[in-house]
Amino acid sequence: MSTGQTILTMGAFMLLTTILLNFYSVLAKSSDIVESGQDGILATTLAVSYTEIAQGLAFDEITDTSDAAIGNANLLTTSANLGPDNYLETSLETFNDFDDFNNFSIEKEASGTNRRFRTTFKVYYVDPTNVNNTTTTRTFTKRMDLTTWRTFPPVTGKVDTLRMSVVLGYFHFD
Repeated sequence: MSTGQTILTMGAFMLLTTILLNFYSVLAKSSDIVESGQDGILATTLAVSYTEIAQGLAFDEITDTSDAAIGNANLLTTSANLGPDNYLETSLETFNDFDDFNNFSIEKEASGTNRRFRTTFKVYYVDPTNVNNTTTTRTFTKRMDLTTWRTFPPVTGKVDTLRMSVVLGYFHFD
């Protein structure tokens, strides 16, 4: 093989190496995008599951233990006491009313994956005419804000956080 052919062969190898590096770089970026999409779906699934659990519970501690309609909002839990009603209410399984989720945090592994997600909860009384406005006054309307993000495997770069809210109103039908 002559010197010209050797230089031409080396040039071809350099060109092939450059093409392969670019191809694998694009492939890695595509994988990150797919992984981010899967994380979003898993986080949404977990958050919706938590909201469904919360919506299946009583509106307030007093409405959990009473079959009679509550007509006076001042009988409800004060905004300062929103959260678990006693030391026995420490998990989703022991919660009995909507506001037990206040200041609660849970980390769960998504089934079928090695990904773990943390969700934090805040519960507020809200103005029934504008649920975006929180209030310390007791009303027959509460809002739960959830924040969910992936904790494992560690995220490189910006952490993608899902924020979701659900509003629950107290109505009694006789």
